[in-house]
Amino acid sequence: MSDKTQTVKKAWIATSEGLVLEGRACGAEGTAGGELTFNTSMSGYQEIMTHPGAAGQVLVFTMPEIGIYGINKNDVTTPGIKASAVVARIICDVPSNWTSEGSLPDYLADNGVVAIDQVDTRMLTKHVRDHAFKGQTVTAIVTTEAMDKDALIAAAKAAVIDEALIEAEEIAKDLGATLTKIPLGNRASNIPVKDVRTGKHYITAQHHGYSVDFDGVDGVEVTHLNMNDGTVEGFAVPAKGIEATMFASLELRDLNPAVPQKKGE
Repeated sequence: MSDKTQTVKKAWIATSEGLVLEGRACGAEGTAGGELTFNTSMSGYQEIMTHPGAAGQVLVFTMPEIGIYGINKNDVTTPGIKASAVVARIICDVPSNWTSEGSLPDYLADNGVVAIDQVDTRMLTKHVRDHAFKGQTVTAIVTTEAMDKDALIAAAKAAVIDEALIEAEEIAKDLGATLTKIPLGNRASNIPVKDVRTGKHYITAQHHGYSVDFDGVDGVEVTHLNMNDGTVEGFAVPAKGIEATMFASLELRDLNPAVPQKKGE
C-alpha cells in the first residue's frame, strides 16, 4: 500500500455581489467568468454543459452530486462544453455506469473548463434568485488562482455576460421578434409546455434565457407555450418553411431535438 496522499487543489468562486466561497478544483486550471446561472435538472449534466444556451455562463447544478454516471460521446447537445465554468456540491471522481467513457473531472479538464465543488450550491442558487427578483444579473468567476477577497470580487464584477442565444432565439430575432431576458431563465428538465395546435401538454427540458414576442411580426404562428409563465416556446413561419422550438422532450424526440432546428430555407 502506498503512503502517498493525493493533494486536493483549491478553487474559489466569487460573485459580483460580494459572495466568496472556497472549494475543490476539479477541472482545468485558470480563471473563467460570466453570468451566474443555475439548472435544477436531476440528470443530463453533459447535455446541459454542451447546450448553446449555457455559453459563457458560470453554471451551478442544484443536484447535490453530478458525474455519477460519467461521460460518453453520445450525451452531448453540441460538440464541446459551452459553459465557461461549472459549479456543484459534489462532482463524482469515479463514475459507475456501463456507458461511461470517462469521469466528469477529466472531461472538464480536457475541455479546458474550470470547475469547483464542495461549495454550498443552495446558497449560490438563493443568491442568484434573490438578486434576480431585484432585477439584478449576478456575474461570477471560478478560479484556481489564489487571490484576496477584494481581488476576487473585482474580477467577478468585471466578468462579461454572453448573450447566449439558442438557435430558436436567433431565428426569432432575425424574424423581427423582441427578445426579453427572463430573470432566472428557463433552465430545468420539468417545464410544462402546451402545443396550442393539438392541445397536448409535454414535460420538457430547457436551458435558455430569453422570451420572444412576435407582436407586429407578420406570418409567424405561435405553436407552443410555456405553461408556467406563458412565454413562447415554439413557432412556425409556414411561408418560409421554418419551425423552431426552445425545448427538448422525449415524447417529441423527432420533432423537438435538444438544439432547435430550422426546416427549409
